[in-house]
Amino acid sequence: MEQKKTRFYLIRHGETDWNKGGRYQGCTNIDLNEAGREQARLLGRRFEYLPLDHVYVSPLNRAMETAEQVAKAHGLTPIVDEHFKEINFGDWEGHTIQELTEKYGRAYTDFFANPFDHPIPGEGSFQNAMQRAIEGFEALEQKHKGENVAIVSHGGLLRVMLVGLLGMGDEFYRKTWMTNTSITMLDVMDDGRRLLMTLNDKAHLEMAELLK
Repeated sequence: MEQKKTRFYLIRHGETDWNKGGRYQGCTNIDLNEAGREQARLLGRRFEYLPLDHVYVSPLNRAMETAEQVAKAHGLTPIVDEHFKEINFGDWEGHTIQELTEKYGRAYTDFFANPFDHPIPGEGSFQNAMQRAIEGFEALEQKHKGENVAIVSHGGLLRVMLVGLLGMGDEFYRKTWMTNTSITMLDVMDDGRRLLMTLNDKAHLEMAELLK
C-alpha cells in the first residue's frame, strides 16, 4: 500500500539586480528586476498544473513578489514566515566575492572555502540559520500532513536547510545550486522519511527559452 506523503516545493525567488551583479543580498530588501518578474510569471504558470494547498514565504520583497505568482495560480494568499528569511550576512551584504576578499581577507576566504566551519557577521553562523529554517520546516511538516506546501525563500537558506533536513555532510552545500525560481521537491512520508525528489528544477524557464 502506497504511503501518504506531504509534498514540499522549495522555491528560490526570481532574479534581482544584485543577483545579476554577484552581490551578497542576505537580509537587504532588494526587489525583483524585470527578468525576475518574468521568471516569477513563468513559475506561476507552471503552478497552474501542480497541486498546491499552502504558500509560505520569506518577508523580503523578492520572495514576496515571487510567492504572489505561485499563490495566484490557486487563489491562495502567501503566509509570511520569518523562519525562511535569507541568511543575515551583516556587513558583507552588498559586496561581491572580489570586494569581500580584498576587504576582509581570510575572515571571508576561510568562510567561503568551508562555510559551516567559520563565523559570519549578522547571523553568526550557518548553524544558526539552519536551526531556524529547520524549526520552521518541522512546524509545517506537522501542521500540513498529507498536503502540498510551497516555501518561497532564498538559495542560501534553502541549501543550508536541506543539509540539515536530509542529514547530508556540510559539503553538500558547496556542491549544489538553486537557480532563480527553481523548484526543489521534498516529500515527507508518513513514517517520517524525507525524500529529495528533484533539485533545481527550472523546466519552466527552459521551455520558455526553447519557445522563443
